[in-house]
Amino acid sequence: MNIIKNKSFKDLTTFHIGGKIKYYLEVSNVDEINEAMAFAEKNKLPIFIIGEGSDFLASDKEFSGLVIKYIGNSYKIDGEFITADAGMSWDELVQISVENGLQGLECLSGIPGTVGASPIQNIGAYGSEISETFYKLEAFDLSGREIVTFTKDECDFGYRYSIFKSKECWQRFLILNVSFKLNKNAKGKVNYESLKGVVGENPTLQEIRDGVLKVRREKLENPKEHGNAGSFFKNPIIDSVKKDILLNEYPEAKIYPFEDRFKVFAGWLIENAGMKGKELGGAAVSPKHALILINKSGKATANEIHDLSELIISKVDEKFGIKLEREVQLINFNE
Repeated sequence: MNIIKNKSFKDLTTFHIGGKIKYYLEVSNVDEINEAMAFAEKNKLPIFIIGEGSDFLASDKEFSGLVIKYIGNSYKIDGEFITADAGMSWDELVQISVENGLQGLECLSGIPGTVGASPIQNIGAYGSEISETFYKLEAFDLSGREIVTFTKDECDFGYRYSIFKSKECWQRFLILNVSFKLNKNAKGKVNYESLKGVVGENPTLQEIRDGVLKVRREKLENPKEHGNAGSFFKNPIIDSVKKDILLNEYPEAKIYPFEDRFKVFAGWLIENAGMKGKELGGAAVSPKHALILINKSGKATANEIHDLSELIISKVDEKFGIKLEREVQLINFNE
């Protein structure tokens, strides 16, 4: 095992923030996972599983445990099914699906992170979520020391949620590979109004992918320029009573039907609570998109990002009576 001592979360996350890690290890197969487990057990170490580090904020404290990163990176296509190792870049998988005429993932182009992380929070963008095309996944159960399979129903997908985010399953499973059932040689589908204006009528899969990447470049922050973890908050889901109250006072509010309820754009709430572009130490709310918190100075601390998020939650609740919920996971904090 090539265990690295004193690696830092700062070097492993898209926020470029976080304290030191006592032990860090990359694995690519089940034998190596078992070796890692034995090492952690012998030394009584907690384990934390990481992908590209694009979905959490690590505290500035040292993590006195073992961080494991799965780096398997292969894929296979069987008709309308595509299966990729968990360590593959998510956007690389999307590109491969488009190049092979498999429809279903193209609207999810440009989302940072790994394939293995995608089902954990049911990633989504531009009117599409992976739960729509997800078929199954294989994972290593760290508790039972065995490989297990999860079907779509067993993943219990919800809005930016899966069973892997539940208290019982959080950090229990190391995802090995994920399979998707896509549509072979099907026409592209665009359900998001703002995207329709970019790609035009009857776009190809590649045109949809190019359009999504263009919009993301224009509207979202590049983590390589300003560290961030994408959307920091979930879009709140409200009932019809709250929707009517909100629209009565703010007719311009961005509210859309969502299943049997309504979704409010968190970015709109944050911007209209006066927080867009606000700074706190080295942290800031993105001036491009209020839903994104950034490491503006390049030297922001985890506490600065955390405290800025708390201020946003307070301001939005004070003005709109809506309590925002973080999409980004807080790691190695006291709460």
